[in-house]
Amino acid sequence: MILHDLGLSKHLPLQRKFNGAQQVAYTGVILMGAGSLLTGLAIYKPTQLHVLTALLGGYEMARWFHFWLTVAYVGFFLVHVAQVIRAGWNKFRAMIVGYQISPGEPAERDEVSDEQNISAS
Repeated sequence: MILHDLGLSKHLPLQRKFNGAQQVAYTGVILMGAGSLLTGLAIYKPTQLHVLTALLGGYEMARWFHFWLTVAYVGFFLVHVAQVIRAGWNKFRAMIVGYQISPGEPAERDEVSDEQNISAS
């Protein structure tokens, strides 16, 4: 998938809800969250959690890991936004609204909001 996205491969990978690159990225973000939690605790309470701080290589090393995890989050966010822009407006709207309107498919109206609009008139 990465080779296809970079334009290095013309072969379109198998289309699923989450492709291989997305699965790796989202799993990585979950692991990064665990890492941020552990490094954050080691920085926040280094004396009380001295064992955790020592396992991370000391206070300064925990800070270093925590910083680079933050940089990785920013990188993930930028790549994520670039992929959404590349996918098109309809995909972006679907992420915000929670559903995707297919071309040629009429939008469903909410009857409750229609009744409220009539009574408000």
